[in-house]
Amino acid sequence: MTGHLQLELAKLPSIWASYPRVVLVRRPPITEVTDPPEITASVPGVMLDADAAALYAQMCGFGASATLPVTFPHVLAMPLHLKIFGNGTFPLRPMGLIHLSNVIESLGGLTAGSRVDITVAARNYQRTDAGLAFDMATEISSAGRPLWRETCVFLSRWPEDMLRQGGGRPPRPPKAPKDSAVLAELDVSLRTAWAYARVAADYNPIHLSDRAARFLGLRGSIGHGMWSLARSLAQAPVPVIPHGVRIETQFLTPVQLPARVAIKEWRAEGQVKRALCDVRTGRVHMVAWWSDVTPA
Repeated sequence: MTGHLQLELAKLPSIWASYPRVVLVRRPPITEVTDPPEITASVPGVMLDADAAALYAQMCGFGASATLPVTFPHVLAMPLHLKIFGNGTFPLRPMGLIHLSNVIESLGGLTAGSRVDITVAARNYQRTDAGLAFDMATEISSAGRPLWRETCVFLSRWPEDMLRQGGGRPPRPPKAPKDSAVLAELDVSLRTAWAYARVAADYNPIHLSDRAARFLGLRGSIGHGMWSLARSLAQAPVPVIPHGVRIETQFLTPVQLPARVAIKEWRAEGQVKRALCDVRTGRVHMVAWWSDVTPA
């Protein structure tokens, strides 16, 4: 299967119309997937809903502000993610996808109440030791001027027997430096996951049901990666990240629910780093970093 499929939409699709196709459309075994097509979905004139942004900000801990959370546009694009996942030419089973990494670049100009154009593309499929990875790239623009970009890297895992044949154990996730500042400790549960799902339209069952997560090869339900990023960026002192600075993120180990986690911050090699860490073991679940622009 090769080529490029372009979906041009008049309005954002309903997530509830997409979810049945996301769940029920049959996909080939991952071992048979070769040369998947690039799929692009775009929609013009989408309203940046102030009420939706406020609910998202409150849930993620950003508090009241006239500024849109830098992670909120990811939620705005979610209906297009689901539209692509539900398309019959998308070759992978969406419900078991694992979010590996993320890059966000906010270029400025996103304000509640304005209208923007959104384009999302699934592309750049790569075979890895763990499975088949691909990019989900989003660009939000106005009058042809880019305002916000994101690249999510997702992974569809190989079957368990193939992973066992690979041999060896994956490396242990790192720990935050001993001198990192602990900004907060908090409990994360299925209630947290459901609350995030409602504001983010991300109802992937690996986050919401132990039984579903185990069926899909996990030990149990896990927290949303994008909630981990948003909640860490929202923690006081809220970092000032200038427009044009890239926020890069790696999701290293899942947050097995329930959990108690700590948000930590440190500086290294000209970068500010924030991590969500397990309180008991100190292992890093997620780490985000960006250029340190603190005045000397």
